[in-house]
Amino acid sequence: MTHTTTKNLCQLTANDIMSSPVLTAQESWSVKMLLDFFTKHHITGAPVTDYSGQLRGVVTMSDVLHFENLPALEKERLIGVSCYGEYAGYEFSANDLQQLAQHADINCPVAQIMTPHIISVETTTSVKAVASLLRERQIHRAFVLSEQKLVGVISTSNLLDALIASCACENTN
Repeated sequence: MTHTTTKNLCQLTANDIMSSPVLTAQESWSVKMLLDFFTKHHITGAPVTDYSGQLRGVVTMSDVLHFENLPALEKERLIGVSCYGEYAGYEFSANDLQQLAQHADINCPVAQIMTPHIISVETTTSVKAVASLLRERQIHRAFVLSEQKLVGVISTSNLLDALIASCACENTN
C-alpha cells in the first residue's frame, strides 16, 4: 500500500493499495514446487505464467486442496494428459499412471490445476469497485494491469489495510 495517508478511502484506487511486484508461479512447476513457493512467501495464491512470462491463469491453495482430494483415477487422468508422454508420442500404461499418481504432487504440473481465467482490474479502478468485484466473485485477490501488463495484486488484506489506515486518519483529527 502506498498513498493511503494522503487520501480518504473513497478516493483510493487500485494503484494506491496494490502489492507490487507480484510473485508468479510457473505453469510447468509441480504442485509440490508450488506448495513450497506458497510456504516460502507466506501467500495463498499467485498468477501463473508460461516460459515467456505470459499470464496463463491463477492458482490458489483452494486449487491445491481440490487436487489433493481428487480420487486416484482423476489424478491419473490429469497426469496422463499433461505428462511427458504426449511430447514423445508415448502412451502411458495403466500401471505407469498408477505409479505417477502415487506421487501426484510431484508429477502433476500447475497448469493442470490452475484456473485459466484471470480476474483483473486497472490501476485506476476505485477501491470500492475492487472490493465489490472480490465480493461478487467470492475471490480473495484480483490482479492489477496497466497497459495489459501485470503490475500488482490486491488481496483482501490490502483492502483491510486501507480501511485500517483510513480509520486511523479519522481518529487523529
